[in-house]
Amino acid sequence: MASILDYVEWRGDLTFKEREFNDVDNLILAELAYTDLLGVLENGGLEDTITITEAYKKYKDLGKDQSYLMCNPEPLLEKCAGTVRFGSVRIRDYIDMKNQGAQFQFAAMTFVLDDGSLYVAFRGTDDSLAGWREDLNFSYMEATPAQLSAVEYLNLELTKISRNRKDGILFPNSGENHDSRDEGLPPVRVGGHSKGGNLAIYASAFCENAERIVTVYSNDGPGFNETIVGHSDYQKVLEKTSLIIPEGSLIGVMLYNKDEKQIVKSTAKGGTKQHNPYSWVVNATGFEQAEKQTSMSLMLDRTLDEWTMRLDNEQKKNFIDILFDTLESSGAKTFTEIYADKWNYYNAIRKAVVKLAPEQLSVLFDVAGQFLAAGKEVIMEDRKSGDVKHDPDTDQ
Repeated sequence: MASILDYVEWRGDLTFKEREFNDVDNLILAELAYTDLLGVLENGGLEDTITITEAYKKYKDLGKDQSYLMCNPEPLLEKCAGTVRFGSVRIRDYIDMKNQGAQFQFAAMTFVLDDGSLYVAFRGTDDSLAGWREDLNFSYMEATPAQLSAVEYLNLELTKISRNRKDGILFPNSGENHDSRDEGLPPVRVGGHSKGGNLAIYASAFCENAERIVTVYSNDGPGFNETIVGHSDYQKVLEKTSLIIPEGSLIGVMLYNKDEKQIVKSTAKGGTKQHNPYSWVVNATGFEQAEKQTSMSLMLDRTLDEWTMRLDNEQKKNFIDILFDTLESSGAKTFTEIYADKWNYYNAIRKAVVKLAPEQLSVLFDVAGQFLAAGKEVIMEDRKSGDVKHDPDTDQ
């Protein structure tokens, strides 16, 4: 079965003018947003721009290595760099920020395609504890630092294309080629994978000039808490939002999002491995569609909904703070560090747990108990309705 790497080979000789942008192109650019471009482009340099072909050469010259990431972007970057379709795509406005103390990880870049359209890409969660902590903060915070940064970044991009279009700087010949939504402005798509998908939706909902955005993509991105989903701006942006998840999704079913989703076949067994974009099955024009989510994915979806309804925001915050304070007390900054030296970090974490105050231990056990209770309730409801099914091929 074919992956995004195969797609690049199939369609690499065709420009975006010859074969229009599709859902697989979206996933490819969302995956490329994981590329560490520090040193390749100026961090925060709003005038710095480079093609994907040039970026790959500098990336290799700098000896970059991101093989520790589950979705290592380097194989895709290498493939894209040697093609007509992606090699000439320009990357601009790269920004990469991380602050463990502030529970903050944010990175974004904008791709300018040969047809004049733009894809604003927000990076998903890396393996940092700060990044994963912020992901869980989505469950109770009205806005996380990364979400606010995403709005600021998208506002910058939308303002920039308005100014540059008027001045004829970036797209001097684009006026006749686009079905514009605002005085000949180029089409803008916004997307990301994992947390990047959440940021794409949030930024598109709460930015200025959202009407200039044609499509928003969330590729297996987590959803939002009740406060956000009830907001009129969020509801409005859903009309042009495409939610794409693998059939065994675990991340994309977290929290609340719209019900309509594109469910994609995956070559991986198990929801955590299916989160990897390289496992999604593609064809020449889009994704291979799965008939439905796996029963495990559906059960987790309902269990998480039930669990979050049982907890108030204070309980969620306390649980997340205690959990990650304990992990960080080991001295680790990333999950890669923990996996690389499991025994020493396990002992450090165990000692930290032993030192927790009784009330902190109570919070951990209570919230974990609530999750088990929520799962039990979902299973009991399924048994009563006769919906309990087990598919050994998809529920691994």
